Amino acid sequence: MRKYVGQRIQALREAQDMSLEQVASLAGIDPVRLKAYEDGSAVPSIGAVIQLSRVLGSKMEGLLLGGATVSEQLTICRAGEGMAGDQGDTEQSYTYQSLTRPGTEGHRMEPFLLSFDPGAEKPVPITHDGQEFCYVLSGLIEFTYDGRSFILEPGDSVYHDATRPHAFHGLGTTISKMLAVVSS
Repeated sequence: MRKYVGQRIQALREAQDMSLEQVASLAGIDPVRLKAYEDGSAVPSIGAVIQLSRVLGSKMEGLLLGGATVSEQLTICRAGEGMAGDQGDTEQSYTYQSLTRPGTEGHRMEPFLLSFDPGAEKPVPITHDGQEFCYVLSGLIEFTYDGRSFILEPGDSVYHDATRPHAFHGLGTTISKMLAVVSS
């Protein structure tokens, strides 16, 4: 996935005759980081994908999964069908897996399974368009929102405006898991 997301970002940027520096500036992303996304040496966080999709005029799912081929009111994503974000180099200290079937268009929400390594560095809060609903499945997660911190436990959920600075960080000694549904 790492290579293909970057290739789609670069292709959209070049198709619009925009420089890497222009897109980075409009998306609020360091140009060096954007170059790493494009060359496949880093995978963008969900927030970065949302910002880039807004700047490039694409849906988030278009950057993550490529061109949509299916338009359905009902889709079922069987275990293992979602696209995994196999990065270890995300600036948000988590890995993610899309929980929708690749290529499905018309969805307004994007569900993800996030896994947090408690040994990762504490992330810098980000902002992006839309709203998020998050539900903790296992472990402990520190949720920072607009300068305040909250400890979330299994069964806890949070619904928030994603345009405010926010970040999630795994705590404890084991991998924490969370369901996140993003609307943008």
